[in-house]
Amino acid sequence: MAEHRLGINPGFLAKHTLSLRGVNESNAHAITAELDGLPCVDRVWLNMTKGTLKIAYDASHHNIDEMIAIVEKHGAVIKDNWWSRTKLGWQRQTDKNIKDNAKHEAHCCNKMPPQ
Repeated sequence: MAEHRLGINPGFLAKHTLSLRGVNESNAHAITAELDGLPCVDRVWLNMTKGTLKIAYDASHHNIDEMIAIVEKHGAVIKDNWWSRTKLGWQRQTDKNIKDNAKHEAHCCNKMPPQ
């Protein structure tokens, strides 16, 4: 079983990969340091050769748009192509589902669900 950072609920863990443009030696460290310093972020991997950022975080606390805002703050951008836009839509939906599920209160099996 993999160890997670303190505060990470493995049931709400989202793992996303973003394709980036504009990552260089000067902003790569700033991007990874700021993302990695956020509470409830489990792991951050940046591959400058491929231009990919992999991030794992507790989606009951964060969402992909927060991560993108940090990337853009440091001068890099998400690649603007069909696949990146499609994947980003899926990532947003996944994060929303996780956040909604985190707020859900389970009901007893013997009772009717609340109306």
